[in-house]
Parts: sequence; C-alpha cells; structure tokens
Amino acid sequence: MAYAAGWEHDVFVSYAHLDNIPMNPGELGWVDELAEKLQTEVSQRLGTKDFRLWIDRGLDGNHPITPDIVRAIQQSATLLVIMSPCYLNSEWCAKERAAFLNLIGDRVAEGRVFVAFARNVDRAQVPKEFGDLVGFQFWIDDRDAGTDRPLGMPDSTEKAYISKVLQLSHDLGAQLSQLRSSAGQDVKPYLPTPPPSDGPYVFVARTTDDLEEREDELKGYLSQSKINVLPQTWYPQTDRSAFEAAMRQDLERCKVFAQLLSTSRGKELGFLPISRPPRLQYDIALAAGTPVRQWRDRAVDLDGVKDPDHRTLLESAQASGFEEFKRAVLDEAVRVPETPRTASANVMVFVNAESADRELAEAVGKALMEQDVECYWPLASGTPEAVRRDLEENLGTCDGVLLIYGASGADWIRNQLRQGRKIISQRTRPLAALAVYEGPPPTVKEDLSVAIPKLIRLDCRNGFAADAIKPFIQSLRS
Repeated sequence: MAYAAGWEHDVFVSYAHLDNIPMNPGELGWVDELAEKLQTEVSQRLGTKDFRLWIDRGLDGNHPITPDIVRAIQQSATLLVIMSPCYLNSEWCAKERAAFLNLIGDRVAEGRVFVAFARNVDRAQVPKEFGDLVGFQFWIDDRDAGTDRPLGMPDSTEKAYISKVLQLSHDLGAQLSQLRSSAGQDVKPYLPTPPPSDGPYVFVARTTDDLEEREDELKGYLSQSKINVLPQTWYPQTDRSAFEAAMRQDLERCKVFAQLLSTSRGKELGFLPISRPPRLQYDIALAAGTPVRQWRDRAVDLDGVKDPDHRTLLESAQASGFEEFKRAVLDEAVRVPETPRTASANVMVFVNAESADRELAEAVGKALMEQDVECYWPLASGTPEAVRRDLEENLGTCDGVLLIYGASGADWIRNQLRQGRKIISQRTRPLAALAVYEGPPPTVKEDLSVAIPKLIRLDCRNGFAADAIKPFIQSLRS
C-alpha cells in the first residue's frame, strides 16, 4: 500500500523511453536518475518507507498498452509527466495520458498532475490538459554548447538540477500529505504548511533563463513566509490580449509585482516582435497599478546594454544584494496600507534638486512653507547609502514631488523622473502631484523630451511666482 491512503502507488511516471537512453553505457538514463532521486527525497520528506513510485522500465513504446499498465495508472494517486519532444511524439505516452486523465477527470486542477519539462518544447504543442500548468523546467540554455540540454546531464550533482529535484519532491510530498490527511490518516508534520489561500499574494514575474535559480529562490522564500505566489498557470503565448487579460486577473489579487532583471531581454513571443517578456510584464503591472519591485545585480554593466528600451527597464530596478531585495518584497507584501491624510492636514512636498540648485530648492521650500506646505530636500552630506535611503523615504511618503530645473541639465531631470518612477509605483497612496520647477537663469532650457501624464510644468525662470505655482498646490490639496 502507498503512502497516500487508498492507492497502490503514489506516483506514476509517464515518459518517452528515448529520453531514458544514457549518454554512456553503464550509466543511469535521465528518467531513471530523476526517479531514484525522487524516491529517496520524497521518502525522507514524508518520513516513511511507504512512498511508492511506479515507473515502467521494460517496454519499448511500440507495444500496445497492457492491463498491467492500465491497472498501475488506475492505482496511482498522482501522475508525473516527463515532457519533451519525444514525449509529444510518442503514441504510447498519449495512451498513458488519456487513460490517467479519463480516470481523474478534472482533478488536474487539484494538483494531481505534475509536469517536468526535460527539454524545451513549443508550448502550443503541449496537450491541452497540461497547457496551463507552469510545471518544472528541468532544462537550460547551455551557452557553451550553443543549445538547450536537460539539467543533470551529464552531471547529476549539478546545483540547478538538485534545486529542481528538491522543488518537485516538496510539491509531490505536500500533495500526498494532503491526500493522506483528507482520508483521515495522521500526517507527519515534516512538510511546511502551504500558505492560506486568503493570505497575501505576490506576483513573481517569469524571468529570463539566466535568472531562473534566483526566481526559484525568491518563490521559496515567500512560500516559507506564508505568502502566496502567482502565477500558477501558463499564460496564452499566441495572443497579447489573452496574455494581458490572464495576467491582469492574477495581478488583481497581488499586493506587489516582483521582477528580476539581467542584461538578457528574453526570448521573443509570437505576438510580440519588438518588446520582450520582461518589458511586457512590467508594462502590464504598471498599467494595472500594482506596486512594483524590481531587482538587478550590482555588477550589471548598464553601458553594455545596447537596447535602449531594456536599458531603461534596468535603470528603474533596485541594484542591491538579493537578500535585501527578498526582504523588501516580503515587507511590501505584509505592509498595512497607510491611513489617508485628512483634508485639513498639511501636505508634504519633496523638493528634489542637484547640488548646483540646492540654494534655489531651499528658497522654493521656504516659499511653499508660507502656504502651509511641508518641504524636504535631499541631504547635503552623508554616506551614499544614507543619501539613497533618505531619497527613497522622501519619494515613498511625500504628497508631491517638485524637481528643480535651474542650473542642472535636462539629463539630470530625465534621470530623476525615471529613477523616481520605480519608487513611486510601489506606494499604496498615489502621488498627488508631480512637477518640474523651471527656475533661474531665465534662459531657454533644453527640451526634456518627455510625455508624462499629469506632469506639471512651472515657469518660474524669473523667480518664485505664487500664480505660476498655484496649479501644483491645487493638485496637492485636491
């Protein structure tokens, strides 16, 4: 009897035998290697010798499906599919799949089916029964080889491979524990309790292949902190409107959108010939109004990024240690929304200025203070880290932002608008007013070349003017 009550086998492994031919004689095939590791790891997680994994090692895939195979499928609590081009082209695997799905009906949604992608396949060719399952990506683009390959080939101790084995074994064990518990049997409290469905949700954007391990690390960290992680399904890959609709539906449940970025733009989507997935996901999240947290490694060389669109995306990301970023995402997920200011309270403005315009910023701040507006400007001294934190705190809590465009150049203003966008998008309370204060000298200023909704331009080149700044104050108090 299996660990899952009422079943003879806990897992039935459905695979194409071509995927199990070893590279070298005498070695285990890729599927056999995975099955052995799962047998050991799931048994240890469950704390039992009762875990039963069924795998057919005798048939060559050309014989008709036998009563023994049908019975094994009928008596298996879950199905593990090793997805690959060989699997998709195998008549044998199709029969196994049809037999299993006929038995479990709509239980795919209950988590009884697991898909391990051993090689890169066209998602459009994946059977509809599995089409929206995210699955476990057991392959990688090998830059040295110039093509994709299964993880663990040829080295079964490869770090990324072991990480995937642990993730898959965790989810298998959790599902089997749930089945055993629902049957009224005691379950050893070894596995972490899944986060409550009514708890906080975080959207972790699908990243590029080179950051997949980081993505898995973030998801694991959030899950251990009892945070639900989306997406849990694969979005349509042939139609932008369908992709966006599915993503927006998930974003509605999420308190934060977390995205990991590298110099890689990602692969093309059929409906997206110009922009790539990182940019598409970011734009959808921004349009949905979901607070955004983005990360890039400090070592990323922005000057080496040739694509201007992707470079802009990287510039908006937090360059920090990964542990710091994980904590920031968690803090955002559990943060209690701020209480809105009352209409009678003073409003707060962050007057941001380059060092050359600091004197002008202080003068503007004092003039605004006379109209019951609290003003803060950047620190004049301190460590780079302290200055950065103060800047982020000001942008995260102020009611309005006023950029001083005096002696500074247009490039500084543009850079502040881009950098500030990242922090402002994470706020729970929207920014009331954003303005560029065009101060002295009274010369023709270089065009900023920006088009930003609700951006207010204040012409005060001849000095502070109450009438000129009135639109900004009205927006603050509205």
